[in-house]
Amino acid sequence: MEMNIKQLTFTTSLIQKYHQMAQQFGRQQVTAVKSAQVYQNTLAVLAVDYYCQCLGISTQLTSGDSWNPVMQNLLDIADLQLANRGKIECLPVQVDTEFVEVSSEVLSERIGYIAVEINPSLTQARLLGFAEIISNNPCPLSQFKGLECFIDSLHSMPSTQQIHLSQWLHHCWDAGWKRVEELLEVSQLELALQFRTTQTAVKGGKLLDLNSTGDSVALLVGIKPTNPPEMDIWVEVYPIGEKTHLPRDLQVMVLDSSQVSVMQAQARSTKNIQLNFSGEPGDQFSIKLELGDVSVTEAFII
Repeated sequence: MEMNIKQLTFTTSLIQKYHQMAQQFGRQQVTAVKSAQVYQNTLAVLAVDYYCQCLGISTQLTSGDSWNPVMQNLLDIADLQLANRGKIECLPVQVDTEFVEVSSEVLSERIGYIAVEINPSLTQARLLGFAEIISNNPCPLSQFKGLECFIDSLHSMPSTQQIHLSQWLHHCWDAGWKRVEELLEVSQLELALQFRTTQTAVKGGKLLDLNSTGDSVALLVGIKPTNPPEMDIWVEVYPIGEKTHLPRDLQVMVLDSSQVSVMQAQARSTKNIQLNFSGEPGDQFSIKLELGDVSVTEAFII
C-alpha cells in the first residue's frame, strides 16, 4: 500500500481474493467483452472499498448493483454503497489513459466518482482522484481532484441518521418531527388528516428547506399496523405558508436500503404528492426530495 501526499492518490495490491470474486462474476457473463468489463469493474470496486476501510469509512459492498449478476449483465456499472451516505462510482481506467468514458446510467444518483487505474498485469490498482460530478463525457482525468477532496466531501456531508418509525406508535418522536397540525395551514389539514392519528396509526411531519429562495415544503410520514407484522406507510409532501402548489419539478423518491429509487413522483401544477407502500419491522428506506441541484434525504427504519 502506498500513499502520495502531494496530490493524494492511493495504490494497493489486487490480491488473489479480489481476482476470485472478479472471476466468479466474469464467468456469469455471456460474452468475452462483457466478462472483461465486469472483471475490471469488480477490481475497481474492491480497490475503492479497501481504501474506504483504511479510512474507517463504512461501506455496504454487496448492496450495490455492481454485486448483482443481473445488473452486471444489463449495465456497465461499478458502484459502491457508502453506509448512510450514498453511492460512489469506481471508474476503471488503463495506464496512461487521458480520458474515462462514463456510462449514461451512472451519471445520476451518485455522490461522486473515483478513477481507478489498473495496471496491465492486474496486480495493482491506483486511485487517481475524485470528481463530485461528471460534466464532460468522455471525462478528462485532469478534471479529477486529489483524494483529499473525496475525504473533504464526506466530512461536509452529514451522515443520515435513521428515524425509527415504529417508535412513533408509542408516541416517541424523533428530533425535528412534529404533529401534522403544527405544520400545515388549516385549509390543508382536511386532506392531510384523511388518515388520522389513532392509537394504532400515527402521522408526523417535518419542514424541509429546498433552496435559498424560500421553497420549503412539509414532509409527512404516517405508519399504521395492518396484518401483523406488516405496516402501511404513507409519504406525503405539501406546500407551506401561503403557497398553494408545490415547487414545479420537485421530485419525491422512495429509496430502498440500497438507495435505489423504487417509487417516485414529480410536481408540475401539483398541490401535493402522496406515495403509499407497506413494510415490516426492521425494513429500511429513505425519502429523497430533489429540486434543481438541491436534495434532501431522510432515512427511516420501520
